[in-house]
Amino acid sequence: MLDYSLSRLFREMTRFAVVGAFNVLVCLILYEIFVFLDPWPAYTLGFAFWLSEGMSCIVAHYLHRRVTFQSSSPYARSLTLTLIIYGASITIASYFHHFIAEVWDSGDLNPVLVEYGSWYINTALVGVIAFLALRFIAFPPSDDVNESE
Repeated sequence: MLDYSLSRLFREMTRFAVVGAFNVLVCLILYEIFVFLDPWPAYTLGFAFWLSEGMSCIVAHYLHRRVTFQSSSPYARSLTLTLIIYGASITIASYFHHFIAEVWDSGDLNPVLVEYGSWYINTALVGVIAFLALRFIAFPPSDDVNESE
């Protein structure tokens, strides 16, 4: 951790943001598909959020392993840790999304704005938590392919 510089953090956060932007697009497309399919009508939006985030985790793991962190971490170990990290954060965010977008209704706000505002805020929160956990747990700096600054 002592040799982990701010410039390295910035480069990785930049790559994380680019990969994340692509993955958010994939996730949003999946979300829209699952809302349309409505696999669990009592929890449409929360369940669609959970499914879309969960499926996009597989894509995200691969891209973060290869592009963001350029890691040689063993694939099975890093995938398992990534899924645990994402699973915990996504479960919490899905609950909040369900609560905000489907349960909480002041009647004064546009329901579409509340739904998508909640979706983007929760996705951003999952991203920040995920970056830190992925960098130091799933893809530790000691497993980096290129350890030079």
